[in-house]
Amino acid sequence: MKNLILVLFLLTYTAYSQTVQGIGSSSGVITPAQAGISFREVDIEGSPYVDEIFKKGQTIINDKNVSDVLMRYDAYHDVIEILNENNNVRTLLRRNNIVAVIDNITYMVREYEFAGSVKEGYFNPLNEGYTRLLVKPKKKFVQAENPENGYDTFSPAQYLDISTYYMQNGDKPATEIKLTKKKVLGFLSNHSKLLNKYIKDNDLNMRSKHDIIKLVEYYNTLNKDEGML
Repeated sequence: MKNLILVLFLLTYTAYSQTVQGIGSSSGVITPAQAGISFREVDIEGSPYVDEIFKKGQTIINDKNVSDVLMRYDAYHDVIEILNENNNVRTLLRRNNIVAVIDNITYMVREYEFAGSVKEGYFNPLNEGYTRLLVKPKKKFVQAENPENGYDTFSPAQYLDISTYYMQNGDKPATEIKLTKKKVLGFLSNHSKLLNKYIKDNDLNMRSKHDIIKLVEYYNTLNKDEGML
């Protein structure tokens, strides 16, 4: 992927002052070249999309109205794009009653806690039931960096994957969580003794996504048996 990147070169205060005084310009107007600014077209590593290719998928509205469409997920802007029959791209409405399935991966809208507030965004659920382990697919853009001296190398612009895990009870806002035994059991605190026994009996690795899914599924059965769900 190529894009036009603005590359800024560091200037000393003295050089900047000379430019302001009109060196190379009788009008005193600073040109980009004089200010140490250059434009170049550079490669951008990565992509804002989970997969740039539109894949066959489905939109499911209110658990019953199903439409087959070509879709892709933009993890930078947190939107799902749909390619229609005329090759025009539109954005799927972000509603909690609209679920998208792209290449067998489910995208559902959930509330989540972020920086002291509650937001809405797309999540990939990893299990069924009242309590869920979720993935929040996310990418961030990092600007290109010019070397400060001849010994450093140019750092290209890039999209970095910063996806995180969340856990959610019912319709309550999801909470970001690290995949550690302490954090997971802290979220599932009302059955800690039974869960610890289950972990030991089944030799679960509490840093493994797959083993934590097993634990959450077991946790849901305990709550269901007690009529808590």
